[in-house]
Amino acid sequence: MQRELGVGPMSPEIIEAIFRYSHYNRTPLMIIASKNQIDHNGGYVNGWNTKQFMDFVKDLKGTYSNSNVMICRDHCGPGFNGIYDTEDTYKTIKTDIENGFDFIHIDFCKHKGARDERLDEAKKAIQYCLKLNPNIVLEIGTDENEGDQFSITNLQEVKEEVEFFTNFCKPKYYVVQTGSLVKEINQVGGFNQEFIERIREFLKSKDIKLKEHNADYFSKDQIETRNGVVDALNIAPQLGALQTMLVLQKCITYGVDFDEFIEEAYNSKKWEKWLHTNKPDNKFLCAVIAGHYNFTTDSYRKIIEQLEAREDIHEFIMDKVMEVIDHYVN
Repeated sequence: MQRELGVGPMSPEIIEAIFRYSHYNRTPLMIIASKNQIDHNGGYVNGWNTKQFMDFVKDLKGTYSNSNVMICRDHCGPGFNGIYDTEDTYKTIKTDIENGFDFIHIDFCKHKGARDERLDEAKKAIQYCLKLNPNIVLEIGTDENEGDQFSITNLQEVKEEVEFFTNFCKPKYYVVQTGSLVKEINQVGGFNQEFIERIREFLKSKDIKLKEHNADYFSKDQIETRNGVVDALNIAPQLGALQTMLVLQKCITYGVDFDEFIEEAYNSKKWEKWLHTNKPDNKFLCAVIAGHYNFTTDSYRKIIEQLEAREDIHEFIMDKVMEVIDHYVN
């Protein structure tokens, strides 16, 4: 059974691997770009703004002409890049649509207001999306996934929210907190199956697909458990950590010094929100977690230059990323 999969674009290699896999396996995939990764004013992925990212995507579409990759905005709402002004969210929407994004996930869970205010602001943002492009694909869901094991009593809240949105738009996906949760380089959450099956039944009646975020590091058994219940999965940090570990592995193989990169990744403190049972003094783990936020640093570029002289490190990374994609979709 082939599954719908959204993949985070943490690096040019990961982005190209998505297109390459889709092309050679005739598999539809989604690229899910967060605001801190790629945005109208830049992001940590190759320093690209939205236009620069989409220029790269257009080149890949030419190279991989049989690919079927939807370009998606993940978590479009205030606060996800540290900016709470909704004007910034509207700039993201405008720039995304102008540059050819296919899909926008509107998420106002970080909006500083009561639940009704968050829903009203999300409605305005969706209406703005539809004004700019009536055919834009929409994903809704206003809660961040924190691994909560929801009970059936929450089902009514989900129904009310879905009814609110379907009164004025036709979303394709609804994000549900399934219980999954990524910490460090592990999946530490669960799967609240009874609750999810009840939601799935309701969403199916509305012709809306159920999407699960934080699906990184799933075993085959965990993926199989979701068959017929979860329609689409998103993964992202797993691939950023994978690329970091692959590069460090090759550094060890070829005797390339990586101390400066470890220091820089650690000092970026991008690992802080991901720690679980380990402590900040586990510098190597913290650096692996934070590595992909630092792929534009001089220390990383120096490593890549040295590895390129020994083998095609980019091909090596893409091959391993495609193995992970295959694990999820087949």
